[in-house]
Order: sequence, then structure tokens, then C-alpha cells
Amino acid sequence: MLEVKCITEVSDLRILADQWEQLLFQSLHNSYSLSWSWISHWVDTFIDQNRLLCIAVYDENQLVGMGPFWIEQKKQLFHKTRILRFLGVREICPDHLDLIVHTKNSENICNAIWEHLFGKVRKEWDIWEYNNVSIGSTALKYFYTIADQDRRCLGLNINGFMANPYIDLPETWEKYLSSLKSKKRWNLKVATNLLLEAGTVELTFCETVQDLPSYMDTHITLHRNSWKERGKSGSFGSKRFKQFHYNYAKEQLMKGNLFLCNLVLNNIPVGSFYGFVHNKVLIYYLIGTNRKVVPGANVGKVLIAKCIEEAIRRGYTKFDFLRGIEPYKYDWTSSEQRELLVTFYNRSWKAMLHILAQFTGTYGRQLFNIVFKDKMSVVKRFLGRGTRSK
Repeated sequence: MLEVKCITEVSDLRILADQWEQLLFQSLHNSYSLSWSWISHWVDTFIDQNRLLCIAVYDENQLVGMGPFWIEQKKQLFHKTRILRFLGVREICPDHLDLIVHTKNSENICNAIWEHLFGKVRKEWDIWEYNNVSIGSTALKYFYTIADQDRRCLGLNINGFMANPYIDLPETWEKYLSSLKSKKRWNLKVATNLLLEAGTVELTFCETVQDLPSYMDTHITLHRNSWKERGKSGSFGSKRFKQFHYNYAKEQLMKGNLFLCNLVLNNIPVGSFYGFVHNKVLIYYLIGTNRKVVPGANVGKVLIAKCIEEAIRRGYTKFDFLRGIEPYKYDWTSSEQRELLVTFYNRSWKAMLHILAQFTGTYGRQLFNIVFKDKMSVVKRFLGRGTRSK
């Protein structure tokens, strides 16, 4: 018989570290963003005064299911909506989220988590954001069916999806290169030759804890400078974001899973790649480049190519670009995983107010445009701020 416990204290959660990792290895969905390493560093850095609400499921004292959640209170009009979210979200933007559920008896485990959320702790939350979950998620399929039958659930809404491009890595770099279109191979060759003509090019890796601060500082500088050139700030703008990644990178380095490297031209770093390895998958988290070092040379393209080549050499099975449909990602692949953004609504007055606010906000703007758009154009023209061409 399954037993369910609700964990609200960080100290109680830490006790489960070993069992957490063991369960993840045996679960339906095994992702870097559900690993104890990622979760524990996130809790240390971001949880603040927010409340944990983790649902642990046991079968004869063995952990067989985990709903890794926390509650964020969001101010709306005259009340605060309590939003149930996955641990690890906010600012660091993880992908590939889901429940951690043992492959055996998975339907009953998911049902136990649902029953606890909509039963014993239903007064603790209003909205459940089940975001960045694979479109093929087994748990989501169970919940979709239950939500339609359970009157305690006000309903669900699929708000959209995120695309996550990836490469299934072949056995050799040559085989992968031959899979690219001739024009893309030519562009890579041109970019590589331009850098080689400028001097000595090499890829260096962070391999010791002593080297980590230097490599991370180089990465942050290149990343932020490359975004400043485009008028944006990029990542690493907050102290907590830096703290999380310094700590996480250090642990991954000690485990042999850090993939942090510099593309060096004449002994000067001109590009930096920050990623990590989980289950033989290379996670591409962030990149930074000096875009002006060699006119006409695409430093980022050369850096990514060398990282893909190294990943193949090391025997990794996949190169994961994570979320985002930036065109450069599709220069390397046509494959993508889609992850849904889903919201479940508790039957509470705060959830109803939230739905009402969303409805009036969306359709209110549409109605305003229908009724007043032409009239507002007339007023703007009269005031000298019209849309007429000059």
C-alpha cells in the first residue's frame, strides 16, 4: 500500500538526497533539472521565505514517487494567488521537468500525488503550473484524464509549448558533418579558416577546481559583452544567478560532469561554452563570444562545432540545445522536443479570480481594439501623432 507524506521543511528534504537520486535513476523521466544536485543548489539559493510543498510517495518505506514543488505567492489586485511550481524554476529557466515517478506502478503513484494535492493540501494552493513538461509525459496523460473527472479541479489550460532542439550524436564527427547540408558545411569551413588564418586556435577545458573561477569569469565576461553589443544584458546579471552556477559548476566538475571550455585564439579566449553532462547527454546551457575579434568569422559557429565534435569523441549520445527556436540552433539539427506549458486550477475563489482576470485582460484588449482602434487613430492624427507616412 502506498503512503504519502508532505515535506515542507528543507531539512526534511535533505534527508532524502540519496533516495532521491536512486529514484531518479529508476523513474519515467530522468533529467538534469530533476537531479538532487540541481534541486539542492536551487533550494539553497532561491527558496527564501517561500514554502516547500513536496509530495513524497512510499511503498514499504521505499521512495517511489516525488512531486517536487514549492509555492510562490503572486500579488494580483486585492489578493495573493498561491502558485504551485516545480522546484528549480525561476531565473535559471530549467527544461525537461516532470514528476519523479518509479517505472513500476506509475499510474497509482501519480494518482496518489494528485489525490494528496487535491485532497489533504488543496487549501494550500490555487494554481498549479505544470510547465516545461514533455508532450509525451506519462504523468501528464494520467492527470489529463483525472482532471476531466475530478470536480475538485476547476479545469486545465494548455498555454502553449516550448521547442527544445537537439542532436542525436552519431559515432563519428565525419558522419555527423556529412549529415549537414553542403552550404552549412561550407559556412563552417569558411569560419574555421578565417580563425586559423588569424593565428593558433585551440579548445581548452576547465579541469580543476583551482581553474574554475578563471573559466567562469571568462565565460560571464564574454557572454555579457556579446549581449551588450545587441543592446541586451544577457544572463548573470543577478548575484544569485552567479552564486547558483558557481556552486553547481563546482559540484559537476568534482563529479566529472562539467563541460566548461574556452575557444582560444593566440592564447586569448574569444569564446566560452558552459554546459554539463547528464546521462551521456551534453546540455548546452550558455555561450559567450567575442564577435569582433576576426572580421567575418563566426566564432560561435566554430565553438559549437568543436564542442559537438568533442561530445562525439567522448561518446555522448545527444547534444541538447535546451529551449529556444533561435535560427542558429537549426543550422545544426532539424530535431526538436516540444514541452507543454500547462495550468491546473484548484476549485478556490482565488483561482476563479485569476481566471476572470486573465479572461478580462485578454478579451478586454481585443474589445478595446475593435471598438476604439479607428477612433484612436483619428485622435492621434488630430494631435499630430498619426500613422500617416511623411
